Amino acid sequence: MADFDDDDYTPSSGPGVLAVVMPFATAIGALLIGGFAGGIMGWVLKPAEQVEVQVPRDLTLDEIEAMCSPKVQAKAEELDEANEKIMVLEAQVADRKQKVEALETEMSKRAEAGRSMARELEAAKAELAQVKMELEQVKVEKARLEVELADTVEKLEETEEALEDQIEMTDRAKEDALTNKWYRFLNDAQLEICERGNRKKLGRCRETVLAQVSLDARRDKFAHCVRSKQATPSVHELEKDEQMPAFSEYINQDERVVKGWYLQWCDPTLPEADGFLDEDHLPSTGSGDGMWDFDDLDD
Repeated sequence: MADFDDDDYTPSSGPGVLAVVMPFATAIGALLIGGFAGGIMGWVLKPAEQVEVQVPRDLTLDEIEAMCSPKVQAKAEELDEANEKIMVLEAQVADRKQKVEALETEMSKRAEAGRSMARELEAAKAELAQVKMELEQVKVEKARLEVELADTVEKLEETEEALEDQIEMTDRAKEDALTNKWYRFLNDAQLEICERGNRKKLGRCRETVLAQVSLDARRDKFAHCVRSKQATPSVHELEKDEQMPAFSEYINQDERVVKGWYLQWCDPTLPEADGFLDEDHLPSTGSGDGMWDFDDLDD
C-alpha cells in the first residue's frame, strides 16, 4: 500500500462552494425572470387604443363633374393651341415650298447666277426641312392630346355611370328595407291583437286586423315615419282611463276585434311630409285610400 504524505493533500472545493453560491444565484435568477414576465404581461394587458375611422361618403354627380370638368377643359384648350400651331406651320411650309420652286425655276433660266442662287436654295431647303420637322412634332403632340382628352372624357363618363349605379342600388336597398319593415309591422299587429283562441278564431282575427291596418292611408303614414327616420309606428291597446297619445288613431272602434286598439304614428310635419312620399316606391296594400289625415279613420 502506498503512503500519502500530509503535505501533498489539497481539500476539494466542490460541495462547500456550491452551498454558498447557490442561494444568491437562485435569488438573482428569480428577479430577472419576474421582471421579464411582468413586462410581457403589462404589454399584453395594455388596453388597445381607440381609433376613430373616418367613413368616406359617396360623391354626387355634380361633385364628380366639378372635379373632372377642369381637366377636360384644359385638354381641349391644349388641343385648340395645337390646331392653331398646325395652321401656322402648314402656311409656312406652303410659303417655303413656293420659294424653293421659284428659285429652282429661276436657276434653270439663269445659269450664270447659279452659285449665289444655290446658296439661297440650300438655305430655303434647310428652312423647309426645319418647318416640316416642327409640323410633324406638333401633329404628334396633337394626336397625344386627342388620346388624353378622349381618355379623360371616357373616365368621367365611367365615373358618372358608376355613381348612378351606386345611387340606384342604395335607393333600392332603402325601399327593400321599407317593405320589410311594413310587413313586419303588419305581422306584429296581428300577433299583438290576436293572442288567444282556436285556429279558426285566430285566422278570422288576423284577417280582420290585416284588413283594418293595411290601408293605403296607413301605409303612407308608415312610409313617412320610416323615410324621415322617426320612430317606427306601433300597435297598442288603450288602457282604462288612459288618454290617446299625440299622433295616434283608433284602428276601428266599430270592429269588435280591434276595439280599444290604436296605432301610434310619428309627427307628420317632421321634417317635411311631402318630401318622403314617393308613390312609385311603396309596399302594396289591399285598399286604395292614400290621404294623410289622422282623423280619416277615427270615429
